[in-house]
Amino acid sequence: MKILLVFPRILHGATTYRDKGSWTSIVFGYPIITLPHMAAITPKKYDVKLVNENYEDIDFDENIDLVGITCYTMTAPRVYEIADEFRRRGKKVVLGGYHPTAMPKEALQHADSIILGMAEASWQKLLEDAEKGKLKKIYEKDTNYDMADIPPIRRDLIKHNPILGAIQTTRGCTNECEFCAISSFCEHGVKHRPIKNVIEELKQMENRIFIFHDPHLTTNRKYATELFKEMIKNKINKKWVANGTTNVLLKTDEDFLDLARKAGCVEWFVGFESVSQAALNGIKKTHNKVEEFEKIIKRVHKYDMTIQGGIIFGFDEDTPDIFDTTLKKINELDIDAVEINILTPYPGTPLFERLDKAGRIFTKDWSKYNQVEIVYEPKNMTVKELYEGTRKVAKECYSWPNIIKRNLKIFKTVGIIGGLLPAGANVNFRRYYKQDFNF
Repeated sequence: MKILLVFPRILHGATTYRDKGSWTSIVFGYPIITLPHMAAITPKKYDVKLVNENYEDIDFDENIDLVGITCYTMTAPRVYEIADEFRRRGKKVVLGGYHPTAMPKEALQHADSIILGMAEASWQKLLEDAEKGKLKKIYEKDTNYDMADIPPIRRDLIKHNPILGAIQTTRGCTNECEFCAISSFCEHGVKHRPIKNVIEELKQMENRIFIFHDPHLTTNRKYATELFKEMIKNKINKKWVANGTTNVLLKTDEDFLDLARKAGCVEWFVGFESVSQAALNGIKKTHNKVEEFEKIIKRVHKYDMTIQGGIIFGFDEDTPDIFDTTLKKINELDIDAVEINILTPYPGTPLFERLDKAGRIFTKDWSKYNQVEIVYEPKNMTVKELYEGTRKVAKECYSWPNIIKRNLKIFKTVGIIGGLLPAGANVNFRRYYKQDFNF
């Protein structure tokens, strides 16, 4: 059986379909590991091919038996177009990912079968059924799998990310942030891959810079500490970034940060989300304390690593003064890079359910669920105020003088090689926000 795995084009983000064929898609190309992972857990008796539409065209006439397409909410309209075209040509289509898990009835209108949640335990069952011509409509969430059985991703099938690599060590998240799709997609709690398996995969990875694709690497301090020690012991001479949480980065023993730096860490991404404590409490991200943000950043800088912070605008507690307050705070915090988003109520999240029940969601055009456009009525400002305020913050943060100032500090903190990724993020964010916010 011949299988085609498809990643659809993305129109919003650091690297998008609009960058196709450009040098930026090579230099800044974000490594998507979903398809290489699916290929890895596919039995070797099947012939697997990957196509990422952000880099190459889809051949709808290709001689294949089964098409698998991964689907985010913002890519759902394009996914449905692709699925419908393949089905029109007589191909069997399977959809999986965040959106089909949240909206199974909708997804089934465009697919022969859907997988809910993580695919580790369901994918092989589905393939066996497909081979027998007995595909089920829905493969329910199944968390009965062992992380030790997960093989390294099929890096031999990755053609378009020569600079930046990626790896994942865990599944799931213990936090229950109202706006986050991860908690609705994965099982509650966290599964860990054996550290020896992670080390072996890192040794196979040719990329010298990589991302840990974990919801946050600080979810289990003991596990992460042992991983860092093994990376040092095995001389994994690579630079990397990972997601971290405020409570662990601030309150863990200093050996943790020292080991992270020695293991190659150059940057932690931290979802600060807001400089309003009321907003953080409202979204149940209570482990974030605004009063502690400056201490966290100084502590990470002390160990020669950088901080990229995530900021979201549009929480119910936000009023029009949140934008100037945030700009002031960003400058005070000496943060190295900032990801700036508009709150997006993804289907399947408590936020979506709450806003939808209140009648505040005014469009379900999923292509607009991209963290740049606004799809709901804010509580304490107008839609225009939310958009223009976010645009103002992005424009000021990513002016060239501010980028140069931050990047000089980055190179001073982590050196030229180590600073390439965080400094590059500043340049790439300017491209992204300039394009999407039109400034």
